[in-house]
Amino acid sequence: MTIYPFYKGLHDASQKMDKGNFGLWYNKFIPLSDGMKASDEAGKDTRPVEHYLERYGKMKKNAAEMIRKKNQNLDDYCASFIPDAYQRIDISAELISPLITGIGESHPHEVSMVFDHNMGIPYLPASGVKGIVRFAHTLLQIPEAEKLEKIKNDGSFDDEEEWTLIPLIFGSQKRKQEMRGRVIFLDAYPRTVPEMKMDIMNPHYAPYYSDGKAPADYHNPTPIKFLTVAAGTEFIFRAIAEKKDNLSEKVITALVKALTEEGVGAKTAVGYGRFKILTDLGKSGAIPGSTAASPQVDQETWENAHVAFDAGGGGKVRALAKDGRKADLQGKDKILAATDEALHKKLFEGKKEIKSARVVVQKKGNNYVIDAIVPQT
Repeated sequence: MTIYPFYKGLHDASQKMDKGNFGLWYNKFIPLSDGMKASDEAGKDTRPVEHYLERYGKMKKNAAEMIRKKNQNLDDYCASFIPDAYQRIDISAELISPLITGIGESHPHEVSMVFDHNMGIPYLPASGVKGIVRFAHTLLQIPEAEKLEKIKNDGSFDDEEEWTLIPLIFGSQKRKQEMRGRVIFLDAYPRTVPEMKMDIMNPHYAPYYSDGKAPADYHNPTPIKFLTVAAGTEFIFRAIAEKKDNLSEKVITALVKALTEEGVGAKTAVGYGRFKILTDLGKSGAIPGSTAASPQVDQETWENAHVAFDAGGGGKVRALAKDGRKADLQGKDKILAATDEALHKKLFEGKKEIKSARVVVQKKGNNYVIDAIVPQT
């Protein structure tokens, strides 16, 4: 039996949330089994994550235009700082392993994920970015601490002394008068709507962790499924640093170390959350110029575009803009994922053309590739 712990009107609305905010649905409207565990729509508590992925596949396309605007707004914000006084930092990085973010958030499934409140897609909050940069920067100061004989008998050192630059970069609360940091860290967002995958952890010694019993091979494993951001997703990390004391170079060096060596999010010790840097940082390791930016994907939205599906050759969709430009997407699976479900029957079963749709495209070289197709409103 499936349980929805809210009144019938809200229950009925939640069943039709194929065009809304996935993060809202995930945190407020998921079904529960009769044992009050996270489940699928049939009440099976063995496959809630599969259900989440299915719903995400339906709802994610609604965020395509929003994430483009969000990244544009963040770029405009960074560009608003006076170049003579502030250094703009933009680093584009691609996941080479799955990312788990917000795993400890409260959720009926117990293994949660954090989503942007307005768009419902995974992101990395600025506080988390600041935390990983500070951690990596502190690690980089160990050789200097040894050189300056700052290491204590217990192997530690005061990471908020002035020589560490931590008070300047991140601020300090240890001093008599609190010190504000001179670097602003921003939320890190994917460049486009990311894919999500299901992963699994399989603890073999549950009684050891829960009851303190000795671990033994006869204990039954306990598979736990959870959501991850798929490898191959590109994120943009942004910060603004005052042009003093080489702060920008220190931040860039620490951020690169955090992304490529230490990892971001949960389970980094077993390889999750690793990135490769896409931005050309130059020989000095710092982004040159006061308005440096990561490589931009030329993304735009075509209003009232004409869309047609060709089933031959594995399937191809072509969108025709009002000014005559064309965009294609090859492969039926990719096309299904990129197309709003409301258009599936007409486009794929009826093989009918869509005379007016909103199409989000990327320019790659001299060609355009379709990112998302949604109904024209």
